[in-house]
Amino acid sequence: MKDEILNILKEDLIIKISFFFILFFPVILLVSTSIVNTSIVAMNLFFLAHVIKEKKFQIFNNDAFYLLLALWIFLILNTLLNEGFSENYKRGFAFIRFILLTFSFSYFFSYKNFKYKKVIFNFWSLILIIVSFDLIFEFFFGFNTLGFKSAYDGRLAGFMGDELKIGHWFFCFSLILFGSKFSKNKYIYFTFFSLIIISFFIGERANFIRLLIAIFLFVIITKQLNFKNSFIFIIPIIFLFLFIANVKGGKLDFFKDRFINVVVNQAKYDSILDFNNNNKYTPLFINAYTIFKENKLLGVGLGSYYEKSHEIYRTYRFRNYTRMIPNTHPHQYHFEILATLGLPGYIFIFSILIYFMYKSFFFYLATKETVNLSSLLVIFVFCIPFLPTGSFFTTYGAALFWLNFSLMNLGNFKNINH
Repeated sequence: MKDEILNILKEDLIIKISFFFILFFPVILLVSTSIVNTSIVAMNLFFLAHVIKEKKFQIFNNDAFYLLLALWIFLILNTLLNEGFSENYKRGFAFIRFILLTFSFSYFFSYKNFKYKKVIFNFWSLILIIVSFDLIFEFFFGFNTLGFKSAYDGRLAGFMGDELKIGHWFFCFSLILFGSKFSKNKYIYFTFFSLIIISFFIGERANFIRLLIAIFLFVIITKQLNFKNSFIFIIPIIFLFLFIANVKGGKLDFFKDRFINVVVNQAKYDSILDFNNNNKYTPLFINAYTIFKENKLLGVGLGSYYEKSHEIYRTYRFRNYTRMIPNTHPHQYHFEILATLGLPGYIFIFSILIYFMYKSFFFYLATKETVNLSSLLVIFVFCIPFLPTGSFFTTYGAALFWLNFSLMNLGNFKNINH
């Protein structure tokens, strides 16, 4: 890895700075939102400067750029036609940064025929190992190596301190690096269980479930799972839950409560109505669905959800006897996009995603590039309906989403590698 980094330092200034941002992008995401936004803008400016300097405008001559550009124009039109321009324009107009970020990653990963792809993934792997060690340290000592402590029992915060988003970060980079480092040998089992156990102890249920689903699909698609070795994957997971279910006292009680007791308690309700009224997420979904029902064509705009969700809550409080809860976003991509952009926006966005997931899957079948597959599965599991997510449009969630969108199409964007 040392030699590859020295080779990067021999490149011109713009290339060196661009690779610096890419190498440290996982670290950047662990810091504040303002740092992430500033870094994305800087990465895009250096990328455009390089494109203009080298006159490589042909890299934008492909279906990905045209469709994502059309999406950006759609978001701007939605902002102009919707009420609350002052609340919506920032997210609508600023979405261009994620389109450029997608192409920046694709271009520099494939730079000089993927010359530096390996060193990037090696460097990211080192960062993942450090973060994993830090999370294990926090699990045992109650605070991480920098002294940060989670505000909630049964949740790990890691380097992100008060912001409980490390599970999202860990899931995305675990899958990316699982794919980039994948090899058909005995170490796949060790890697698999290490990622699963750390994700479990982070305490974010939705991201733990996503990791399970994504890795399970990965080993099936790569033909690593058959009847014989399926027990090697499934039995330890069952054993982990049985162990947690039967433990009494100590830190593991928190995980028992989050992963087992909460499911058992939800199953005890006599009706769907009771279930919907007594869980955390259904009231958020109902609130968002009600907003969509009243704004089917345009939604309420990208920046107006918080205000409109409270307005709907004050007006109805219940829908068909199910309570509502207002929030900054409904914690589910499908409901968020329906509520903020209406049905046309929902159809547009998911048509683009389905199209590129389809292309990426067949690209994997043709090339067997496992990093394309792992990032495809990240996108896929985040599109599973009803499984809680972060916001689709906020900086942190969008940066991880479009990073994976870029990697799932790595090598499959026409003209990007010329």
